[in-house]
Amino acid sequence: MCGRYTLSRIEEIRHRFGIDDCDVGLTARYNIAPEQVVPVVIRDDRNRLELMKWGLIPFWSKEPKSLAINARIEGILSKPSYRKPIRCQRCLVPSTGFYEWKKEPAEKVPFYICRKDVALFAFAGIYDRWKQPDGAELKTFAIVTTTPNEFMAQVHNRMPVILSPEQEELWLTTEPGRTDAMLKSLQPLSPELMEMYPVSRRVNWVRNDSPDLIQRV
Repeated sequence: MCGRYTLSRIEEIRHRFGIDDCDVGLTARYNIAPEQVVPVVIRDDRNRLELMKWGLIPFWSKEPKSLAINARIEGILSKPSYRKPIRCQRCLVPSTGFYEWKKEPAEKVPFYICRKDVALFAFAGIYDRWKQPDGAELKTFAIVTTTPNEFMAQVHNRMPVILSPEQEELWLTTEPGRTDAMLKSLQPLSPELMEMYPVSRRVNWVRNDSPDLIQRV
């Protein structure tokens, strides 16, 4: 599962994801939560940033109610909420790290997970467009999750799909008819590239959003 994440190093986003024009205002974030509007990368004829709300609302939904912040990769091609987005509405969700909570005897302890080189990376995402009564579109997304590698299994039984740069290209460009083969080709990020450590419980409150949240405790 992925329920909170960070996005700093914003000055690197355009170069890292090959974005030529960017009229989206970016602010470093250290506690991004569901229902918030954040930047994702989509591909038309080129990569571009769009602001979308975290929490997927299928286009066929009768009301703007989010059904999922995460989409399990198992069976994703056949589930009604995901089968159109996974084939033709895939996106990259830029991030510098995410939080997970480990169950301890007394309480849940928050951990921060990032790359050892603290580089920008991307979660695999899917998005959809819901038409509001006035005709305007509400764009929303979900982060795709999978079974954990041995590193992440220490804290949770799910993890977000973290793409390598090569996988990012496939994720954005694979034709609908080849989606199944593309999904099977995805390899989890190597545990050797990942770092994890406990952080302050202040991250439990969404109103807290500052660099000290990712400091080791």
